[in-house]
Amino acid sequence: MGGMLNSGALTFTHSYMVMFLSTECGLSAGEAALISSFALYLNAILCPVMGFIADNFYATKIGRIFGRRRFWILLAIPMMIAEPLIFTVTPFGFPYYFVLYVIYNIAYSFATSNLGPLTIEMTTDFKERSNLTGFKHIFGNVAGFLMAALVGFGFGMFGETNPMSYFIIASINASVMAISLIAVYCSTWEHTPEEVAQEKIDGVVEGVKKLFIDVLSTFRNRSFRRVLYVVLSTKIAAACWSACLSFFIVYSLGIPKSYESVMEMPGKIVAIVCTVVWVAWMGRKGFHGPWYVSTLGAAACIIAYNVFAAGSITGISNMTISMIAYPIIFAIWKFFYVGFQYLPDVPLNYIPDIDELITLRRREGIYASAQQLVQQLASAIAVSAWGVVLAFSGFIETTGNSDMVTQPMSVPISICAYMLIGCAGFFILGAWLGKRLHIDKEQCDILCAEVKRVREGGRMEEVKPEVKELCEELSGFPYEKCFGHNNVGYQENTVHAAK
Repeated sequence: MGGMLNSGALTFTHSYMVMFLSTECGLSAGEAALISSFALYLNAILCPVMGFIADNFYATKIGRIFGRRRFWILLAIPMMIAEPLIFTVTPFGFPYYFVLYVIYNIAYSFATSNLGPLTIEMTTDFKERSNLTGFKHIFGNVAGFLMAALVGFGFGMFGETNPMSYFIIASINASVMAISLIAVYCSTWEHTPEEVAQEKIDGVVEGVKKLFIDVLSTFRNRSFRRVLYVVLSTKIAAACWSACLSFFIVYSLGIPKSYESVMEMPGKIVAIVCTVVWVAWMGRKGFHGPWYVSTLGAAACIIAYNVFAAGSITGISNMTISMIAYPIIFAIWKFFYVGFQYLPDVPLNYIPDIDELITLRRREGIYASAQQLVQQLASAIAVSAWGVVLAFSGFIETTGNSDMVTQPMSVPISICAYMLIGCAGFFILGAWLGKRLHIDKEQCDILCAEVKRVREGGRMEEVKPEVKELCEELSGFPYEKCFGHNNVGYQENTVHAAK
């Protein structure tokens, strides 16, 4: 259910907010993009703080009652009301939309920073974690299908230039997200206070010091760095796609917004079905083959989109051809999209286990926060770049009746260039970076067994040679420097190195 935030309900806000603010509310394209990008930069700061607080929240009475992670998911539910308020035309201008979008993103940060650690804490079994991750993507794609139908219905029924269309869609969207989070809170569990090493922090200054040290220490984990390179490249590409998609559809392909959502529905069905294909494919063949197919296939789809956009811009083809080509390419694109969204999540599930090998601590929240920090910065940079591109393209902002304004030729050309460089370029880079990532089921089972052996009193010197080699490869540390025999992370006296 938590996947409905990432893959489904969130899509509408990220895809249409900049367009709504610049065509219905009178904000400039630069101001609209600034709102979007600043909230992402703020999230990049909040995510490490969120992970740090969640990891140590059992030290509070509230944490022991509601959970150290699930409490924040509960807190995010009422904050979802900010979304429909964003899609309301008001005279309050930039400050109003800025504050509401920040609130919305804080709620999103509360939820997503704790969803990943929940998957890891609920089970240590590789197959179960893979299935939980896979079903998260399936539910996200179901939400994406329903959202495409809702957007098509909303714009078709109430009008593409009617601000009320946006408000109605956003209200239903926020309700879906709230219901999803309620389901997550009611149906999940996490480590108990007795299962978590409680670290004592003396004062606020020491707390801030620990936060910075712990977040930065995650990058000393070799496997985490390698997964992060892979994730980062595709997140930048996906952020570029999300930022400019609505503009690309309307101004480069010339397709109405109501038809665009309806034409995406076959692709959404493909996404629901094909998640199972990627789960099974990775289980049988490992990471690399599926990863190359997903990233290079996604890049090919972006290039194909731009071929038809070029035909539309130059007059070689018309809107009818674009409307026929778009759902076909989109269905193919969604097959690859599911792949590059799902595949890195499986090795990411085992990064905290590798960290436990290094530090003898469970720091799921810190790792989720470090990942979110990098991803939010990547998304913010992509959105900021999109704002710059849109501003320099000569885009004309309006206050309603946007269909009466003809944008200059430089607008669709700039949009296409942004997609080719930002989307296709980073997908190709992601395929190349994936060649150094090596984490599979067998390795993870061996790793978890070794960590369990040492935790239960087994001596480090009794390690088998092949296990020792694997631990060193995954962690990037000599085996003798693992299990707390290092200076990784904040150092205090409650966690003692293994013998």
